[in-house]
Formats: sequence, structure tokens, C-alpha cells
Amino acid sequence: MDMALSEITLVVFTTIAPAGALGYAFLSAAIMLMRDNDGAKKLSSYLIVPLLLALVGLIASATHLGTPANALYVLAGIGRSPLSNEVVAAALFLALGGAVWILSFGHRKRDALSAFGLVAASCAALVFVAFVSLAYAVETIPTWDMPIVPLTLWMNALASGPLVALLSFLCADIMPSRRFVLACAACSVVGSLVNVLLLIFEYRALSGIVTTVAVGADLVPFMPAAIAVFFLCSLAGMLLCLMVALRRGFATLAGRRRRIVYGICAVAIVLAGCFVVRFSFYAMYMTWGV
Repeated sequence: MDMALSEITLVVFTTIAPAGALGYAFLSAAIMLMRDNDGAKKLSSYLIVPLLLALVGLIASATHLGTPANALYVLAGIGRSPLSNEVVAAALFLALGGAVWILSFGHRKRDALSAFGLVAASCAALVFVAFVSLAYAVETIPTWDMPIVPLTLWMNALASGPLVALLSFLCADIMPSRRFVLACAACSVVGSLVNVLLLIFEYRALSGIVTTVAVGADLVPFMPAAIAVFFLCSLAGMLLCLMVALRRGFATLAGRRRRIVYGICAVAIVLAGCFVVRFSFYAMYMTWGV
């Protein structure tokens, strides 16, 4: 518990940054598949929504460095340090994603260059999530060094990322196609359900990790409750987002604003559930010697 509280900024980072990255990838796919050029151009300007989410997460993690001078040590560890690789991947994604967003204002029509930019930034987003998921594979921390751990972070991102993409549609005041909404909902449901199963297996595996002073499962007695909270939050957020994204009764300005607020609430609810299980992950910190 003390570890989770002391690393609360990393809990925030690993909750919202992957959601923003995957949301960017989903939104990029939607932009490339749209037939309406004007709609695609307008939606491109709202790539800033998932980008901001990822950026806020990265800023939160930067406080973990203690002082700006420690950033030099991060850069010196590129290629051998999981933390350094994670930070560089984040910077690459934000640079590419930000460049695509800025250049979208100058493009009147979609072309091969803009499509390439979206694909490149989306690939960078996926690489970033991959590095974040692998950053905690430390042999001396058996409760973290499990094959399930990277998958749980991916499933967190899959549960929340598609809803971030739908929120961008709401902010842009563009009705997404029913097919895209249902695809996002399906991905979110799959991410949530698979994550619940993975977390259950992870909790059971903790019982078999024993040191001279502690049993892994004893560190997180609240984990079953955390899994339940995650599932309920994911379900509630997804249903609220579905209701807002599919409903067409928001024609007035007040209605559109209310729609955006509902979308923000839906994403926040899902991220709250993801935050709870990420907090549980940091709480299970235990080395072989302690």
C-alpha cells in the first residue's frame, strides 16, 4: 500500500497515457475510413483530445524524476533501461501525433501524406503502450515479473481507449457511424472482460509467491473488490458513452454541451476503474528480499 501511495503519479501515468495513445489510434482509423472529407478534416483537429490525455499522463510521470536534472540520466539509459525506452517512446508518439494534428489545419483534402502521418503516429502510439507494459518486468520483483502484467495494461487501454476516440467525436460535434460506435463498444467490452479474467489469474498467482516475510496475495487483500470496481466502472462508462454516441437528440447548443459532459463523465468513470486496478498493481510491490 505504501508503495502505491508513494508512486501515485505513476499510477496516473499508466492509467491515462495508454488510454490516450490507444484512443489516438482508434480516432486515426476513423478519420482514414470517413468518406466525408470535411468531416474528416474537422475530426482531425480533435486529435488533440487523446494527445492531451497522453501528455497529462507523461507530465504526471515526470514528477517521479524528482528534479529536471534527472532527465539526463533517463536519456543516458536509452536501449538498456525500460524507463528510458518508455519515456523516449512517449516523446516520439507525442511528437508525431502533435505534428499530424498541427499539419491537419493546413490540409484541405486528405492525401497520401496525411494518411501516412496518421499511420506512423498510430504505430508510435502502440509502441509506446508496449514499452509501458514491459517497463515493470523486473526479475527481483516477482509480483510484477509475471507474463500477465503487460497484458493487464493493454486490456486497461483497450477498455478505455475506444471511449476516448468516441469522446473526440462528441467534442467535434460529429455523429460517428453506428458501425464505428459498436466496434468501439465491442473492443471496450472485450478489453474489460479479458482484463477481469487476467486480474483474477494474477491474484491467484500471487498466493504462490512467497518470501521469508510475506505472501504476495497478503499485500493486496482488497484486490477482489478492486476487480469488481473495475468491471462495474467499465460497464457503466461504456453504456453511458454508447447512449450518448448513438442518441441524436442533442441539436441545441445546450444539448451539445451536455453531450460532451456526458462523454467526459463516461471516460472518467472507466479511467477511475482502471486507476483502481493500477493502484492495486503498485500495492503488490514485493522483492525477493523483502
